[in-house]
Amino acid sequence: MADTQVVKRAAGGAFGQFLNANRKSLSEKACQEGLKGVAAVSKAASQAWKELSDADKVPYEAKFKEAQAAYEAYKKSDGFVAPVKKEKKNKKGKDAKKQKKDPEAPKKPVGGAYGIFSAEKRAEFTKAVEAKGEKGFGPVAKMTSEAWKAVSAEEKKPYEERFAKAQEEYKVALAAFKEKKTAEEPKKEEQATPSKAKAGKKAPKAPKEASPKKRGRKAAVAAADGDDTPQKSAAPAAKRGRKPAGANGKEEAAGSVLPEELLLAAEKENLRTALENLAKRPDIVEKNCDGAKMLDALKQAGGLVNKAKSLLLGC
Repeated sequence: MADTQVVKRAAGGAFGQFLNANRKSLSEKACQEGLKGVAAVSKAASQAWKELSDADKVPYEAKFKEAQAAYEAYKKSDGFVAPVKKEKKNKKGKDAKKQKKDPEAPKKPVGGAYGIFSAEKRAEFTKAVEAKGEKGFGPVAKMTSEAWKAVSAEEKKPYEERFAKAQEEYKVALAAFKEKKTAEEPKKEEQATPSKAKAGKKAPKAPKEASPKKRGRKAAVAAADGDDTPQKSAAPAAKRGRKPAGANGKEEAAGSVLPEELLLAAEKENLRTALENLAKRPDIVEKNCDGAKMLDALKQAGGLVNKAKSLLLGC
C-alpha cells in the first residue's frame, strides 16, 4: 500500500491562493519599491487583490475550494496524521502560562492620564450610549476616545498629575507588600519544620517480653516449676563464619620480623602492606621464608598476596 501524501490545511481563502501563486512577482515588486520582508509582500498582495475584478477572483476561489476538498479527503483517509499544536512561549523561551496573582498585591495603575479620564467618565458615557440604544464596550470606548481628543493640553494636566501620583502610591505600596512577604517567609518555614520533625520521629517500640524459648532451657524449667529466682539468659549461639583464634588449638602466627630496610624497599614499590600481610600467613611462617624472596614473589605476582604465596610454596 502506497504511503498517503500529507495534505496541508487550506488557509487564507481565495486571497491566500492568489498570494501563493504570485508571491515571487509580488516580492520582486516590493524590492523595486525599496521594501523588504513578509509585511511588504503582504501589503503589495493586498493592494493587488483589491484591484482585481470579481471575475478575475473566481479562479482563485475555485482553487481554494479544491484545496479544502483535498484536505477533507486526506482527513478521512487512514494515513491522516493530526497536526501537533505548538506550545506558546514568551520572549524568555518559557511556556506562556499565566502566573497566579497574589490577591493582596497592590493594583498597578495603567492607561496613563487617559486611563484616569476613562475611569472618571465611564458611568457618564455608558448612560449616554444606552440613551442612544447602543450597548457594549465598543460604543463607550469610542465615545471616550473622541472626548479625550477634544480635551486641550491644559485640561489634560490634572489627569496626568493624578496618574503620576497613583504611580508613586503604587511604588510605596509595592515596597511594603514585598517587605511583608519577605518577613512572612521565615515564619512559614518555622511552622513547617516542627510538623516535619514530628512526622519523621517514630514512636519508641515497647520492649517485647521474652518467650520461654528465648530465655533458655533453664529459665523455661524454672518458670514451669514456679521458681521466682531470676535466671541468667542463655548465651547466644556463636555466629557462623570464621572461627575465632585458637579454635583449632593453635594461635595465629605472629609472622616473621621483617628488617626495616626491606620494609622501606617494599614501601617504594607500594608493596609494604602486602609484604606484611604475606609474612603473617601461617604457611609462610611455617616455611620460614626469607623476606627478600617474599618481596620478589610479590613483584612477580603484581602485588597479589595469594599469588605470591603460591609462588613461594611452589603450588
